[in-house]
Amino acid sequence: MKRWMNNLALHYKKVRERHGNKNLLIAFDIDGTILDMRHMILYVLKSFDKELGTQYFRGLTFHDIDFHEDHVSGLLERLSMPSSQRKAMLALFEKRLISATAFPESQHPFHGVLDIIHWFQQQPNTFVGLNTGRPESLRANTLKTLNTWGRWHHVVFRDELLFMRSANENESIPGTKVSGIYHFEKSGYHTFAFVDNEPENLMAVGAADPKGEILLLHADTIFKSNLSVVPKHAVRGRIYDLREFVGGRNRLKPRDVNDDNGYDALFPKSA
Repeated sequence: MKRWMNNLALHYKKVRERHGNKNLLIAFDIDGTILDMRHMILYVLKSFDKELGTQYFRGLTFHDIDFHEDHVSGLLERLSMPSSQRKAMLALFEKRLISATAFPESQHPFHGVLDIIHWFQQQPNTFVGLNTGRPESLRANTLKTLNTWGRWHHVVFRDELLFMRSANENESIPGTKVSGIYHFEKSGYHTFAFVDNEPENLMAVGAADPKGEILLLHADTIFKSNLSVVPKHAVRGRIYDLREFVGGRNRLKPRDVNDDNGYDALFPKSA
């Protein structure tokens, strides 16, 4: 579990050796994978106190939040508040979460994840795609938040590499993830890895990849679906450790294919 980034580094090295002339892509989920949802949950709950003039969440910290955003009712039931107020908060909670996506300060990335993304964005012919269950209506908010945080790590998230859930309400989130993988493939990218915190999303993508070419990485943070459905060949972890990529054993060596100027022809300096 501690070496999931090591698995990713080794897998990427093999993929480059095998498919170095292709546009390689690693796909990341956003909520619970790049962004730590505990911060947004806390932001929304604290906003209720400000709005209502109460102190229900005064001493609450993000360390106290060990539940998925869909399970906030459990926390509210433990607090001494009128049932009518609790029901009102529950009714507003999801809408407030959506509103909070407009404020980068309400969302924080997991430690180290943007360093990993920056590393991949610096590699030749390698791209980082975002494959999220967020609806299309949140595209502008999502890019604003991610690029606000990404700026500090020299990371840029591009609009054309962000796949979001369509307005088709009949499509499930796992179905959206599979559609995202197909979308990147049709756009000319070879997806070599997929990172997500929800087991059911990993199961869906794994089922859509019968050859097992996509390394599935389970971000073992907070999730809602059943852990038992994570494919057996997936790797799990929660620490994004850049040292697994820059250490001597995993350091990528240039191929012995050079053009007349001495540059690596298969892996040019700019992608």
